[in-house]
Order: sequence, then C-alpha cells, then structure tokens
Amino acid sequence: MLDSVDDLKSSLHNVIDNPRLMAHVSKTHEATIHSIFESADPSNRRKRRRMTVAEPAEEHAEVTALRLKHEQIELKCWPLTIHAASFIRPAKQSDHNTVIKTKKLAMGTASIETNQALLFVTVYNKLSYGHRLLSRSSQHVMLSSQTLGDFFEAIPCVFNEVPQERVDTSGKVTGYEDAMHEGSTGCVLCIENVLYGDSQSEEDYAEKLTKVINEIPEGKRPDVNKGTPMHETTFSSLSLRLHKPYWLLHAGNCEHFFVIDAIRLYHPSDPSPADYPLTTQITPPLLDTCRVCNRAPAVYSIVGDIRFGESPFVICIPCWRWMGKPKEGEQVLVVPLPKYELGWAG
Repeated sequence: MLDSVDDLKSSLHNVIDNPRLMAHVSKTHEATIHSIFESADPSNRRKRRRMTVAEPAEEHAEVTALRLKHEQIELKCWPLTIHAASFIRPAKQSDHNTVIKTKKLAMGTASIETNQALLFVTVYNKLSYGHRLLSRSSQHVMLSSQTLGDFFEAIPCVFNEVPQERVDTSGKVTGYEDAMHEGSTGCVLCIENVLYGDSQSEEDYAEKLTKVINEIPEGKRPDVNKGTPMHETTFSSLSLRLHKPYWLLHAGNCEHFFVIDAIRLYHPSDPSPADYPLTTQITPPLLDTCRVCNRAPAVYSIVGDIRFGESPFVICIPCWRWMGKPKEGEQVLVVPLPKYELGWAG
C-alpha cells in the first residue's frame, strides 16, 4: 500500500529511471492501444498488424515483478477496454520523424556560457489541400544567445530546394538547372507585431512588407513596426509568449508559423552549447508518385508535353526515359522535383 503522495512519486520514478522497466511499460501500452484500435476499426481487419511483447519466460526478473504488480491492481478503471477506441486516433504524417537521433547543427553563433535558457520551438506549415489547416513540420531547440537568423537557417523547407531557372535574353524561362539556389532568397519574421528582416538588400522583406501594410486603410491597418535585423536579434532580447503562433515569410510566398512550446534553463546534462541549434523532429515529406507506373517516386515535373494529356505531369526517371524525347519544336520544360536533401538528413 502507498501511504502518501511521496510513495507514489517514488514508485513512478523507480520505473522511469530504469530503462528496462520503462521500455516494458511503453511497449505494453503501445501494444494494448494498437490492439484496441485495430479491433475497433473494420477497415484494418484484412491487413491487421500485430504488436507483441516479450513472453513471460523471456522476461527479466524485474519486468516480471512489475507485470505481476500491475496485474494485481483491482481498480476496474485501470485496464483499457474496447470503449477506449473512441479516444484513439490513427498515426498522422506529422507523428513520424525522419530524424533517427537529435540533429546538431552547430552554427557557431551561440554563446558557450551555460547560464542561459533553452527554447523549444515547433514549426507549422499550411496543408496543400486546406490552407486553413496547419501541420507540424519540424521541432527545434535554440539557445537564448542565438539569433532569429540561426532559427531560420535551421528550418528545413522545400522552397530551399527550388532549382535555378535558365532564362533567355527576353526574360523567358527556358529550363532549369540541377543546382539549387545559393543562399537565402529573403525572409521576414513577425513576433509581437515587430518585423525582423534579413537586411541582405537595401529593401528587404521587412521594408517591403511595411510598405504594403501602409497602403491598407488606416482603420484596418495592423499595428506593426520594423525591428532590428534577424541575424542580430537574439532570443534573449525578445519578449516572447508561450504557445502563441508567430509568423515567418520567405522565398516569395512560403509561409511558416512557429510556436514557443517551452523555455527552461540549460542543464549540465544537455548537449554542449556548441551543438545548438538542435533539430529533434522533422515530419517526412509526402512524395509524389509517378503517374505512369504509379509505383516509383516522381523525379520530374513535365510542363507542356501534349503526350500526357495534362500539364504539369509528374514522372519517374525510367518512365520518362521510356517515353523518349518530345518532338522538335514543342516547348517542353523538365522541372526537377525537390530531392529533400537540404535539412532533411538525420
């Protein structure tokens, strides 16, 4: 019997601090949730996947003792039943993670002092099929001594992999290079009604956005001001609110929203300050499938080819090779699709 809250706390900590016991609890819980959800979802009965836990004969003595202790709990509300399926949702794309371990960027602009704060930041993108809906794209850990520019450089984005255009003397796009754009194409962050631009040009995004806002009628005009350059603005110099969405715009019209989930002091057990910013989660990108074979991931987007009946048409390398070259005189553009290399690697 537990005599006090401290006894309960001690009992929980004994499990959490023991990797073997914590792994058993987590695996058992996941297997139970999976079994309940699969049993309640008729669409998955034909392709039911099983999750198993270790057989009692293979268990460690500590695990066996914990399992028997749980089985002796007499509370009727303790075990999950089939009715729990109403509160279980299937895994979403944003629940997955391409990073197999914490990614250290080590940009070198952070202070090596340990008496500073850590900021846990989540980045969200608009969904292509519903711009009113947002989906988590990545999560990062920043030092308070780092700048907004460091944060922007840490965000993986498909617009960072847009290929360079080949333009003729008349300004018409005639094709695309395999090489990506070098450097930033402009950026502005809006935090607490203050615009922080990159100052890479005489009229950066913050200045341009200020001009657009000033053209709005005064009664409907948002109250925003231009702040310091983002590469000179540290997180420690800002007044931030937890769980409030802030706005980021770059590469013409690519928008991100980011939220400060938590702020805490640096702990000696944390990675070295020289390793920050850290990337802890990146949602796997959804790849387009070749519309010819419907199997391989598409690599090219074909524009203006009448053989496909639609434009643009996404296709893989083998299928495009088998199609052969278009007829002479046809203005066909072959646009390389993003390779998801800049920032996605774990």
